[in-house]
Amino acid sequence: MFNPMIAPHVDPPALLKALADPTRLRILGLLELEELSVGELTRALGLSQSRVSNHLRVLRDQGLLIERRTGTSTRVRVVLDREGDFVARLWSPLRDGLRGMVDHDADRARLQTVLAERSGADDFFDRVAGQWDKLGERFASGQARQRSVAGLLQRGLVLADLGCGAGYMARALAPLASTLICVDRSENMLDEARRNLAHVPGNTQVDFRAGDLDALPIEDAELDGAVLGMVLHHLSELDATLREVHRALRPGGTLSILELQPHKESWMHEDLGDQHLGLDATDVIAALRRTGFSDVHLEPVDDHYCPIPQDGGEAAHLPLYLVRACRTP
Repeated sequence: MFNPMIAPHVDPPALLKALADPTRLRILGLLELEELSVGELTRALGLSQSRVSNHLRVLRDQGLLIERRTGTSTRVRVVLDREGDFVARLWSPLRDGLRGMVDHDADRARLQTVLAERSGADDFFDRVAGQWDKLGERFASGQARQRSVAGLLQRGLVLADLGCGAGYMARALAPLASTLICVDRSENMLDEARRNLAHVPGNTQVDFRAGDLDALPIEDAELDGAVLGMVLHHLSELDATLREVHRALRPGGTLSILELQPHKESWMHEDLGDQHLGLDATDVIAALRRTGFSDVHLEPVDDHYCPIPQDGGEAAHLPLYLVRACRTP
């Protein structure tokens, strides 16, 4: 049963001071979305438990939290929607402000990972989840899943794989497009992509174009969607490329960015030509907003990049993330 922690006499200056802290706003933003234990909240925020507990104590003193015992743990949620209440009127503009905070986007993405990890049921699928990739996800080519997704999408899309390399991302995009434009500055990479995409299923037209990402060989508003897959960490700076992608997308068009989280595999500078050892998602999100993109959001990726050093060392195991954004209609 919920236990309201409502302070009998809330001091307005103390309440305003409590809500002026950006971290406490992040906490309230997450707890409004989901009831969480302190441990879950700590992981979603990427902060230490002691720091989170201190902020929770301040919010508790202002009567903004509700606790619920579940088994041996305690979960917390917020009380911000009391009709006619001063807190409810105050929270509405603060909630709108959260949408512009880069940290809140990252918090929401981590929250999805935390919720995916939450498990208590002891049924069949919970027991076999760790082996499901071997038991229930073995397909001859993987095209069944791609085609199922394609059936839900608008037909006739013009899509682009920007910095396509040998065509790894393009193979997944091809069934979704009527026209697929593959762009790379390296002619040798484009030759590899041509070989790998020689037998694209369906009626997709594949167009290979040589060019730099900061001067795309693509007309204004030519694209319905574009992918930058494992590309941005090869660039010295992001804005010029993102401005070009924004120009090439039609209003309402979507950009999807797959990137590496920051890591310490310095050998990738020389072996793979990486300019950066991964990129912080907050920097990518800030660059997207700076270059005119809207509806920017971060998503966790249940996958890792596993490159092998040329000297024969052990493969790395590097986490990934996905950022989606739109050109404003």
